Amino acid sequence: MCRCRPSPEANLTSLVAKAGAGGRAGRLMDSPRALDVLPLLQERLAELPGARDRRGGPVLFFPATPRRERAKPEDYRRLLQYLLSIPCEEQRELGFAVVIDMRGSTWSTVKPILKVLQEHCNALIHVAYIIKPDNFWQKQRTSLASHKYKFETCLIGLDALPKSIDTSQLTLDLDGSLIYDHAHWIEMRLALEDFLWQAADLLDRLDDLQEDLSRGDLADDLAGAKAALDLHNEMKKKILKAPVEEVDLVGQRLLQRLSGEGGPSGYDSGYSGRDSEASSGTTNPDLQACVPDILQHLEAGRTAQQQLLSLWAHKKARLDQCFQLRLFEQDCDKMLDWICRNREVFLSNYVEIGHSYQLAQQLQEEHNHFTANSMNAFININRVLGAASRLLETGHYAANRIRHVAGRLERAWKEFAAGLDERNAVLSLSVMFHHKAEQYVESTPAWSQACEVGNAPSDISELEAAIHSHQSLYEAMCQAYTEVHSTSKKLLYQLDHLVQVCNQPGMESDRKHGEGPSYEGSRGSGGGNPAADYSEGAGHVLNVIHQILNHHRALEQRWHSNKIKLHQRLALRLFQGDVKQVLDWLDNHGEVFLCKNTGIGRSLAKARVYQKSHEHFERVAQNTYTNAEKLLTAAEELAQTGECKADEIYSVARQLETRVASFAARVEERRHRLDLAVAFYQKDKEFCSWLDSLRQAVAAGEEEVAAETLEAAERLLEQGDQQREQTLAACNSTIAHGESLVQEL
Repeated sequence: MCRCRPSPEANLTSLVAKAGAGGRAGRLMDSPRALDVLPLLQERLAELPGARDRRGGPVLFFPATPRRERAKPEDYRRLLQYLLSIPCEEQRELGFAVVIDMRGSTWSTVKPILKVLQEHCNALIHVAYIIKPDNFWQKQRTSLASHKYKFETCLIGLDALPKSIDTSQLTLDLDGSLIYDHAHWIEMRLALEDFLWQAADLLDRLDDLQEDLSRGDLADDLAGAKAALDLHNEMKKKILKAPVEEVDLVGQRLLQRLSGEGGPSGYDSGYSGRDSEASSGTTNPDLQACVPDILQHLEAGRTAQQQLLSLWAHKKARLDQCFQLRLFEQDCDKMLDWICRNREVFLSNYVEIGHSYQLAQQLQEEHNHFTANSMNAFININRVLGAASRLLETGHYAANRIRHVAGRLERAWKEFAAGLDERNAVLSLSVMFHHKAEQYVESTPAWSQACEVGNAPSDISELEAAIHSHQSLYEAMCQAYTEVHSTSKKLLYQLDHLVQVCNQPGMESDRKHGEGPSYEGSRGSGGGNPAADYSEGAGHVLNVIHQILNHHRALEQRWHSNKIKLHQRLALRLFQGDVKQVLDWLDNHGEVFLCKNTGIGRSLAKARVYQKSHEHFERVAQNTYTNAEKLLTAAEELAQTGECKADEIYSVARQLETRVASFAARVEERRHRLDLAVAFYQKDKEFCSWLDSLRQAVAAGEEEVAAETLEAAERLLEQGDQQREQTLAACNSTIAHGESLVQEL
């Protein structure tokens, strides 16, 4: 299974714990040092040459020395406290074998030793061997007094001591072969303990540095972040100045002395156990037991320094990120401050649209200059937002914070830019509106003069051109008014939208740690009340529109009155022209037709041809009659308007009416003559046909036999009388039609 990689802090703490508090080295650090009891060690009151009894327990020697008489119990206590702490824990648990050389001594000098062992360290004593004194009474006294201690005591002769302790573990003064140099031992202990203290002090210093580096406090401002970086760089110098190499060199030399080698040594110092110890004469197992501690301290010092550098680099990256974050926040705050200040400037006149074309242009130029200057800030804002993106790409520890601050800045700029855009749109419409309004007002006198017809032309085409020009004038006026009116509507809408945009809730009110300057309450003289802001500009626009509307209505009224004049003039000219067309038709077509067609035909067929031709002519003439009636009606209307001379109209109308009536009468007369002619020829034809049929009937009757009876004869006579009367009536009717026709002709 994979294990999570421990943090540098955890690794370093573990190293310090192992090297400084664990094992033998930790115990040595907690025990008295040789330096503390150096005078007592030099007195040679007790020795710990590294000997072991046959059980394997450590052997503590109290050699015979006249200095015992001057030693105090407190001296023995301090000395034993130091010496008994030297062997490893496993050896200490076996218990010490104490050898007290009483040769040449008295019980009074030995008794303090046993008493100190009894009172302060009896649990660590396995047995106390007392080498018999030379004096008999001293032997007896010692033998009697040595049985009252909690640990075993044994009064033994020097020759019997090897039974419990091998001679190789006895020093030369006890007839053994263990080579022991007490001065060298003191020197080695001082060197060893000095190294361990130096190593422990180094690890403590490194641990203190680790604690300093482990502090997770990050500065809240840019100055603090910069100071933290400077302090962190000084921390690296402290790490590099830590005497790791010096302590390592001391440790290597100490290892060389313990191993008996003459050259420099690394962690693998050539130490190979008791073979090298024997060859060098350094056979003290207590000293050799410190070799792993020395190696561990050397390794811990090097590793601790490397891990401190790693931890320093890790924190350096975090401090750099903190510095970048505070720098980013500072830049954001500067940009937000700039937006806030310039928004206040913007809001001071954001609804001013100018009361003239020139003022509107001036405001537009000022706004364009203001917007152009704002673009420089936009470049800086983009740079700041780009820095935010780069920080996020690097996996910044405060990614959420960066997103939040960058989002606020971006929203603030968008709100500000939206206000600029809306203001630009309003000013563009204001310039357009005032320009068109002033153009309309300036054009009003010319339009008013152009509406006056004056002396209208007499020619119809010129009149039509004048009417077309008059209509074009009206369309131009209406187009100009429509443009002003539509621009005003757009301006009012855009002004309302600008007010709404600029009065939306701004950014948050808190300034630090995530919240920037607020737009709320930062309104200038023109802001704060949306309704008042809107009404200020809207009132001016509506006043201008009302003025334009009054001008337009006056122009429309003047134009309309002159339009009526032109159209009436045209109607008069058209009336006169139409009358002329009717008269021309009568002269060129009607009269010609009547003059050319005076005959009535010499037969029924010819008369009917003339009749049909005349009926066709009448249908054509009927259109002229209808047009004449319309013209007479129009003349009455024109005369009633008062725009034209009534006498002239009535004169033309009477002339037209007389001429048309005369012509219509002549047409009617001709139609009557043709009707009489057709009727005469029809009667004549019918009479001739009657005579022919009568002759045939009479001729046929003469061949018949006369009537056989009176009644038949009377019927024939009556029939003859009827035929005679019918013939005479038909003849008279035909003659009457002929006479009427002759009279008409």
